Amino acid sequence: MADGDQTGIAMFRDVSAWIGVRQTGDTKEIVMVNGLAMDADWQTTSTGEDIDTAPLDGTQVWLRATADIAPGGSNAATFSFSTDGETFTDLGNTLTMNTDWTYFMGYRFGIFNFATGALGGSVTVNSFEIALAN
Repeated sequence: MADGDQTGIAMFRDVSAWIGVRQTGDTKEIVMVNGLAMDADWQTTSTGEDIDTAPLDGTQVWLRATADIAPGGSNAATFSFSTDGETFTDLGNTLTMNTDWTYFMGYRFGIFNFATGALGGSVTVNSFEIALAN
């Protein structure tokens, strides 16, 4: 990653949230951002706000988005991270997923990496898994 880069996993639709890594200078931190929003014309009305952060030591991180998308479910998504792939720590608050009719498609997972400064950074995604709850 390069200075200004952000990478992570998102739950997105018209109201979205994500957890990921943000690099500022030589410092990396885990960040959870909630409140990203678009209107019915697909215009951005909010780029969200940082809800919580945690320091990141090392170069590997596992990110998790857990979402209840079942009919009649809670419509809640939560986010967590791990630095060992075994023990996950919740970060931030709950995304209440919007279910109104304006957008016909449901929520989607997204993996992203983008530069907010200069181009040149990169990340490696080793795997992406979707697991169904029992």
